[in-house]
Amino acid sequence: MRSPFLKSVLFSSMLALSFSTLADQHAGHGVHDVHAAEAQKGSFAATLASLGIEQPWSRALPPTAKTGAVFVGIYNQGEDDRLVAADTPIAEKAELHTHRMQEGLMQMIQVKGIEIPGHGGRLELKPGGYHIMLIGLKQPLREGDRFPLQLTFEKSGTVELDVEVRSLDADTGAEHSRHH
Repeated sequence: MRSPFLKSVLFSSMLALSFSTLADQHAGHGVHDVHAAEAQKGSFAATLASLGIEQPWSRALPPTAKTGAVFVGIYNQGEDDRLVAADTPIAEKAELHTHRMQEGLMQMIQVKGIEIPGHGGRLELKPGGYHIMLIGLKQPLREGDRFPLQLTFEKSGTVELDVEVRSLDADTGAEHSRHH
C-alpha cells in the first residue's frame, strides 16, 4: 500500500512528464517555441489537476479606469474542461468575455464558459479575444503591481493566482519597439 506522500510524488512526476510531452509536441510549431520552453522548464504560475497555467497578466491603466482585463494561457493534458468563473477582490465583479462581430461592429460580450481542449490543448486569453473582464475596479492597475485572482474550472476545481500588472502597451508590439 502506498503512502499519501508517495502518491503525491508519483502524481507530480506524471504531471511534469505529461507537460514535457506537450512541450515536445509544440516544439516544431515556430510561434509555440516560447511556450514549449516554458512547459519544459515547468515555469507555470500554477498547476491544477491536468492544467498548467501560465503567468496571468493585466495592463496598467489610468487611475480613473473602472474596468480592466486579465489575460492568461492554460495548457490541458487531461480531458476537455471549461473555465466557468473568475473572482478578484480588486473589482466588484469579474466576467468571462470575448469579442464578436455583431451587425458589422466588433462588440465585447459576456460568455458563460470558455472551452479548454484536452489532451495537449491550449486556451489563450488574450487582447482582442477571450479575456477576464474586471468591472468596477476598486483600485488602480499600476505597472509592477500584483493582485490575487481565483479561476474556477468545471472539472478541475479552483486555483488562486497572482496577476502581474504590465505596461499599458503590453502585448501590442509597441513595448518591443522601444528597445531598438
